[in-house]
Amino acid sequence: MENRSHALLAGLFTLLLVIAAGVVAIWVSKQNLPRVPYELIATSPVTGLSVQSEVRYQGVPVGNVESLRFVPEKPGKVLILIGIDPRTPITRATWAEIVIAGVTGISNVELRDDGTSTTRLDSSPGKIAQIPIRPNFLDRLIAQASGMAPAVEGLLLHIQKLASDENIEALNSTLRNVASLSDQLRRSVVMLEPGIAKVPALIDGLVVTGKRVDDAMIDIRKLTLSAQKTLDGFNAPGGTMVQVTQSLKDIREAVAQLRVSTLPDVSMLTLSATDASRALTQTARQLGQAPQSLIFGPPRMVPGPGEPGFAGFGAVGR
Repeated sequence: MENRSHALLAGLFTLLLVIAAGVVAIWVSKQNLPRVPYELIATSPVTGLSVQSEVRYQGVPVGNVESLRFVPEKPGKVLILIGIDPRTPITRATWAEIVIAGVTGISNVELRDDGTSTTRLDSSPGKIAQIPIRPNFLDRLIAQASGMAPAVEGLLLHIQKLASDENIEALNSTLRNVASLSDQLRRSVVMLEPGIAKVPALIDGLVVTGKRVDDAMIDIRKLTLSAQKTLDGFNAPGGTMVQVTQSLKDIREAVAQLRVSTLPDVSMLTLSATDASRALTQTARQLGQAPQSLIFGPPRMVPGPGEPGFAGFGAVGR
């Protein structure tokens, strides 16, 4: 029994050892994948960068620096050869930055990609592709500081001019004037305090006046509505204006009828009365001249010239 248990344990140990060896072999085979070479040409110092320095793609380790050398035909430039895992998605939009890792002074190569291109940048030992290098944050800051140096010098010169004795004396005089003005303002505020104390009462009076104005506006609105209703009553069918219009129309028709029928009759009556009065006047005159004509009738008229019985001028007719 003990021999069988020892054999079983030995078999299990051998099996685990074989599995571990296989895993290690697979891991080693993956780690020993042929690296793809790329070149970087640096124009700024590569302090802290050395062979076997780590290369990262978007923060993920993908390779190492394989060599550093100068470019003979281009003084001041350093050629950096890096080996990259072939599975790294290097595209034509990929660029590199040399960054310092923490406070150790050791530099690494950081590969970045903004995703503007999906075309892979192929490279091989016979034809090595080149990845452009861009200045890192520190380099950009130093460059901007260098560009700002003249402006800073000019600013310091202006500050030196402003700090001259004449300007300081003028500034002191201005401060004294400001202090005097502040004192005058304080006195003015003290003088204005009684008036300011009356402001709340004035505001209350304005509020009361505003309420009265509102009441007056309400009354005016009511009066306007009443006048509008009255006008509507005047202009309504059967209203006062309609009745007055109808009365004027009736009067106009009566006047027209009086002018057409009554006035001619009155005129005829007046003429008849005039003729009767004239005949009565003539009769009265004749009675006054010959009263006997009332009994004997009117005297016979003397024949005139050409009439029968005319006896000539001066003769008395029979």
